[in-house]
Amino acid sequence: MARTRTSCLLVCLLAVLTRGVTALDCAPQCRCYGTTVDCSHGALTGFPTNQHIPTSTEVLLLNDNQLSVVFRYPELPTLLELSLEDNSITALSKDSFLYRTSLQILRLGGNAISNLPASAFNGLSQLVRLYLNRNTITTITAFGSNSVVKRLKMLDLQDNKLTSIGIGTFTGVSLLTELNLSSNNISAIEDRSFSHLKELLVLYLHSNHIGMLTNATFMGMSALTRLTLSNNKIQSLPDMAFIGAPNLGFLDLSLNDLSTITQKAFSGLYNLTTLLLGNNKIISIEDWAFGDLVKLQSLVLRNNFLQNMSAATFTFTSAELLANDIANVEDFSFENLANLKVLGIYENRLTNVSAATFKGLVSVEHIGMGNQPIGSFPDDTFWHLPKLAHLGLLGNPLVSISDAVLSPLQSLKSVSNPEN
Repeated sequence: MARTRTSCLLVCLLAVLTRGVTALDCAPQCRCYGTTVDCSHGALTGFPTNQHIPTSTEVLLLNDNQLSVVFRYPELPTLLELSLEDNSITALSKDSFLYRTSLQILRLGGNAISNLPASAFNGLSQLVRLYLNRNTITTITAFGSNSVVKRLKMLDLQDNKLTSIGIGTFTGVSLLTELNLSSNNISAIEDRSFSHLKELLVLYLHSNHIGMLTNATFMGMSALTRLTLSNNKIQSLPDMAFIGAPNLGFLDLSLNDLSTITQKAFSGLYNLTTLLLGNNKIISIEDWAFGDLVKLQSLVLRNNFLQNMSAATFTFTSAELLANDIANVEDFSFENLANLKVLGIYENRLTNVSAATFKGLVSVEHIGMGNQPIGSFPDDTFWHLPKLAHLGLLGNPLVSISDAVLSPLQSLKSVSNPEN
């Protein structure tokens, strides 16, 4: 008995010294380890009442329960993270988080919250990450000029019911580095709506109903490096569409309704490395449309309606042109692409190619050009490609390939063709 008491005293003393939560003071409905109290995946309608939650708790998980309101008590002065995801919370009152002054991470995804008034996050002046995804939010005033969460770095509003973004929507959260507005019903974005977000690095706008952009939509976003606009309804791009975000490195415009890429659409994007334009309705690309994209490494144009390529079209290191309607590639079209490593041009309508087709691709390592009506290759077709390692020809009506076509290719490792 003496040993048992001694052990208990030691455990309790250790808990005090480390400010940790032990099984001795953990609420029966919860699981405790360190400074974390996990009360998730239960049937709780409020904070555990059988026994108080230890005041030393730093992480409290109440996700996947039956909470309908946010409770103010207990105060928990050291709480850093609170998860209330997947409950039945419909509204946030002005006092919901009044005693959570140390909170840095708040998870409210998967509830039924429809409105975010300016007072919704009173007391949360230290908040850094806020998750509001998978709610039914239609209006937000909580992040405007009267916002109390001025230190917020990450805001997740994906999968809600937002229909528009105004110039005052995010004026109070100027330290944001990541903003997720994907999977809403956004059809209108007021010019300069994001101009106060001078620190924003990542902006997700995919899977909305955006039909039009202006060259002021993203004005003032000097820090932005990643922008997703896929799965919208954008039909055209104005000249210098992204001039307000000159440091963009990744731009996704796939799954839209673009039909023409004009010469100046991407003007000023000197730092862009990846441009995704697949699954649009692109028929034509004006000469030098990618002229400013001096750092571009990857361009995806698959599943469009392109018919012809010219030497003035390309200036980058990876091109994916599959599933278009290309019947003709002008000789020397890729001549300026000395750094190109990957060329995907399969599932088009090419009937013949020659050495002049691939002239200049001295760095190319992989060419995919299968599923086309190409019946044969001139002997010297690939002779000027010293680094070609992988050649994809599967799906072409080739009977055989002459040894003279492939034997000079010292770097060749694999060929996929009808015989393999």
